[in-house]
Amino acid sequence: MVSEVLVLSQFEEANKSYTKLLQPKQVGDTWEIEGCIDVVDDEGSLWDTYNIKIIVPAKFPDQLFELQETGNKIPKGPEWHNNDFCCLSTNAVMFSEMVGNITLLNWLDKFAHPFLANHVFKSKTGHYANEEFEHGDAGIIQGYFKVFRTNDLSIVLEKLKLITGTKKLGRNDPCFCSSGKKYKRCFQTGIEKHSPGIPISILKTDLNQIITHLQKS
Repeated sequence: MVSEVLVLSQFEEANKSYTKLLQPKQVGDTWEIEGCIDVVDDEGSLWDTYNIKIIVPAKFPDQLFELQETGNKIPKGPEWHNNDFCCLSTNAVMFSEMVGNITLLNWLDKFAHPFLANHVFKSKTGHYANEEFEHGDAGIIQGYFKVFRTNDLSIVLEKLKLITGTKKLGRNDPCFCSSGKKYKRCFQTGIEKHSPGIPISILKTDLNQIITHLQKS
């Protein structure tokens, strides 16, 4: 379970910028942060205010925060990326873009606030301003296209298999990361270093989900 000290330190840093967040409360193995988020533009003008709840998972920072919009301003349904939780992006994309800085403040700045701003934009125009991933398995695949900078699914699968160790090279083969070292002296001595900021557990889960999706197609 994530410690109270860690949760409070995360909250105190974020609360300096997001001043309408309320003190975290422990709920079972998780923590919840309720309150409001003001959506402001680059010039500081207020667009709208949303009532929200943030879930701090028990396995943070190996699992990311989750956002609920509690004021019923965002309609429920996939076209609004809002069901039980708001779909901010894929786990892979969020981890890779926050690599080295997995904090509540960074997550709010990079994903939660932009998601709410995007909703304001769609409410006025009928469409989102920024990129929009599909839901489910297709969205996970699109996320990895962005992470690995390719639209070739075979390359994504190859990278996921190598990074997770599902596919192994010979011990004396050059490591796939292009370090110039042998596989046994590179990947096999530091698996986590080969991940693009994404926990191995998530990479393995996503790989299995993509393979199952392809088998069903």
